[in-house]
Amino acid sequence: MKLLDDLIRINTYEGDYTEMIKFLVEYLKSNTDCKIHIQHISQNKANIIAIYGNPELLINCHMDTVKPSNSWKMDPLSLSEKDDKFYGLGACDTKGNIYMILKAIAENKPKDLMVLFSIDEESGIKTGVKYFLESNFKKNIKRAIVCEPTELKLVSTHKGYYSFTLENIADSAHSSLKSKGAIIKAAHNIIRLDELGFNVGIIEGGTAGNVVSQKCTYRASIRTFDKLSDVVDTIKSNCKETTIDSRFNGPPLINKKPLFQGEFHEVDFWTEASLFQEAGVNTVVFGAGSIKQAHSEDEYIEKWQLETGKKIIKKLVESTPQI
Repeated sequence: MKLLDDLIRINTYEGDYTEMIKFLVEYLKSNTDCKIHIQHISQNKANIIAIYGNPELLINCHMDTVKPSNSWKMDPLSLSEKDDKFYGLGACDTKGNIYMILKAIAENKPKDLMVLFSIDEESGIKTGVKYFLESNFKKNIKRAIVCEPTELKLVSTHKGYYSFTLENIADSAHSSLKSKGAIIKAAHNIIRLDELGFNVGIIEGGTAGNVVSQKCTYRASIRTFDKLSDVVDTIKSNCKETTIDSRFNGPPLINKKPLFQGEFHEVDFWTEASLFQEAGVNTVVFGAGSIKQAHSEDEYIEKWQLETGKKIIKKLVESTPQI
C-alpha cells in the first residue's frame, strides 16, 4: 500500500497543495495516458484536471483533509495497518478514495474520462469545485461521481449546508447599570437557533467582565432541504436586530433521475455533488469508507472497501448511462 502511504504523508490541511499537486501529476504521467491541466487558483492552490479522450463523465476527489487533533494515538501523517484497516489522516475522507481512483484508472486505462482533484472542500468559502464549474472544462461533462465516504453506496440525495456569521450590537456601559449587552442579545438568539435545528460553533464578544458587551459575533450553520433564501428568512424572523452574513451556500442534492446503474440512497452529510447537480451535471456520490470515521481521531478505512470500490469504479467508468 505504498501509494496510500505516500498520499497520507502529504500535508494538505494547511492550505498549501504544492506537494500533493506534484505527487499526483507525477503519478498520472507515469501510470496513465492523459492530458493534464493545472487550474491555478492562488498561490499554492490549484485544481488538477486529467483528461482521457473526449469525456462526458467526470470523477471528483478533494485533496484536502481536516487538521488532526491532539487526540491521535498514532502518527496521523503515516499509514498504519491493523486488522485489515488502514489508519491515517484522510484515510477515509478522502485520500483513500484518491488511492482507489488512481489505482482504478492505472489498471483500467479509460478511453473517455475526466478526473478532477480539487481544493478546499473542507475549509474553503469558494471551493475548487466552484472554480472548476466556472471554467470551460465543465462544458461537455454530463455525468459526475463525487467521491466521499458512502460505504460503497450510490447516493443521489442529501441535505444542503448553509453557514452564516451573525452579529449583535449594543451600547457599551458600566456593568452596574444592568444594561442588556450584545452577548445577552446573542444568547437569546443562539438558544432560539438551537431550537430551530441550527448549530452554533463559534462565539466571540465582550471586552471585560465589568463592561456591558458592545458586540457579539457568532457562527451558525444548518443542514436542510430548504432554499438559502428561506433559511435567511427564518433567521431574520427569529433573531431581531441581527446582522446576517452568508458564509457558505451549499444547496441540497436532489437527483431524481441518476444517469448511472444501481440502487440509490440518501445521506445526512453535505457534499459538492450538489454544486455539480445545480450546474446541470447529473451527479451522484460514491466512495469507500464510512462518514463515522471522517474527521475523527485515528481515522481509518477498511481494506476490503478499497479493493471493492476500485472494481466498482471500473464498472461505473465502463457502464452505459440510464437514459
